[in-house]
Amino acid sequence: MNLVRRIKQYLKAIRACVSEEDYKFLLRVLSKKELSYFNRFPDFEKRHALDVCYYIIDKYGIEDEDLIKAALFHDIGKTEAKITPNKKAIAVILEKIPFIANFLRGYFFFLEVYYNHPKYSAKICREMGLSERVVYLVEHHHDFETLDEDVKKLQEADKKS
Repeated sequence: MNLVRRIKQYLKAIRACVSEEDYKFLLRVLSKKELSYFNRFPDFEKRHALDVCYYIIDKYGIEDEDLIKAALFHDIGKTEAKITPNKKAIAVILEKIPFIANFLRGYFFFLEVYYNHPKYSAKICREMGLSERVVYLVEHHHDFETLDEDVKKLQEADKKS
């Protein structure tokens, strides 16, 4: 089942686009500086970030500024290595073979970034001047032992998107 989900994710990524309505939403919730950072994403990551954000708004009726920005920037660290859908597919496959993944991450920077993107994302969020709450949510969005309800909402939306 996970394989089917990952294949669908890949196909969605290679066809991803961002609409005019999406940009209107972004202009409403992001500053010019934040939008310039958001535009560093390739289209497939923009689409994913927006889908995570919309999921949270639709499911929880929440328009909390920190949670919205955490949803939009939770994967911004991946821009450090220009992770494409093909590189992501390689990283996902290698996750199933941890000893090889750990060995190769020393040779391929994109693997290091992919596996540690919450840390890279938090660093960029801090550079952008986002709140410490946003930085915390982003840094912990793969911490599955968290008790923080907003982190859990972000994780749920991330998984569903």
